[in-house]
Amino acid sequence: MGRTVLPFTQELYREEASWKAFRRALRREDRELFDELFAAARYHTAACTCAGRAVPFEAILMSILLEERRAVRELSRRVEELERRRKDEP
Repeated sequence: MGRTVLPFTQELYREEASWKAFRRALRREDRELFDELFAAARYHTAACTCAGRAVPFEAILMSILLEERRAVRELSRRVEELERRRKDEP
């Protein structure tokens, strides 16, 4: 019996390919950002596979959001640390 759905990795690559014209229209520096977003989604492929979403792009977006949130949290932590150091300086 054949598979009825593509493995998530293939869905991810197909989704990324569907954005090819959009990516090509971006400025070079924005293309790099775009590529980083899909790299974040690839990082969470296992979780996306387990999500079992009817629309795979939902899992892709959630993966991207997780990585963006991680970056925001890390930057906030660094800002707090710098503020604490500045406050402690004589």
